[in-house]
Amino acid sequence: MTRTIRLQSDSNAHDRPWRVAVEQGFFAAEGLKVEYHEDNPRGTAGRVEDFSKRWKESQLQKGALEVYPVCEWGAIERVQALGGGKIIGLDTTVRTGALMVRKDSQIQSLVELRNVPIAVTWHAGTFYAAIEALEAAGVAFAEIKLVHANDRLDALLSGATEAAALMEPLISRALAAGARKLADLRWRGGIVAGADVDEETAAKLRHALNRAIAWLRENEDRSRDEVLRDLTPEQRAGGMMPELVGVKTYRPDEFKEKVDWMIERGFLDQAPDYAEVVRSK
Repeated sequence: MTRTIRLQSDSNAHDRPWRVAVEQGFFAAEGLKVEYHEDNPRGTAGRVEDFSKRWKESQLQKGALEVYPVCEWGAIERVQALGGGKIIGLDTTVRTGALMVRKDSQIQSLVELRNVPIAVTWHAGTFYAAIEALEAAGVAFAEIKLVHANDRLDALLSGATEAAALMEPLISRALAAGARKLADLRWRGGIVAGADVDEETAAKLRHALNRAIAWLRENEDRSRDEVLRDLTPEQRAGGMMPELVGVKTYRPDEFKEKVDWMIERGFLDQAPDYAEVVRSK
């Protein structure tokens, strides 16, 4: 009997392997029927500050979804805070983004963003990746001023914030508006599955996704056109692409490194147990 899996995408740019696995029949070959939904039906209005009220998180809690990809930090945080699922692997791509300022900004380096408001989506990938990048540049955590914005591009271009942490297609749209990139951002995603997704089903999902990664590596032109389809043809040529790495097991040492980092910065009250949060087989 074919198992139906309802999937909520994280973003088109990062989750293209999921759609390819649907389109090319890789999920079907595993005996899975995947209902794939991109983004949330409320658009930017749905990117609220409280992640428990965002579409995919609330849908997984209600049992209306079986699987969703999210950033690695967010996967840990959501499973611990919201329950109702486990991390079944690191996601298919190394995700990409950028810290950007307007064309008329006097800021030329990351260090100059010390105590400067930066638009992010609260507790999402760009939120955490921006902190990592700023700390690496020498900005102390206490001097990083991130602010939530449902529409980060508008916050940047309108002057509501001096800078923004963006993903595609927002990066290319910001560049088209004259904005400048200060630094690239990179991070991994995690795959969260509901409690009723057993290891056999999880293994089938991972296998199909890795077939999609192999397909994308051999079809780069179509991959770029599809991943950046929300941009004009001219913008697609220079758009940022995620790195295709394939689904991988979330190892205990990787998990502990992220948990320790999050606890040190107050994003977790206590360390979650690996066995309670991650399905490692």
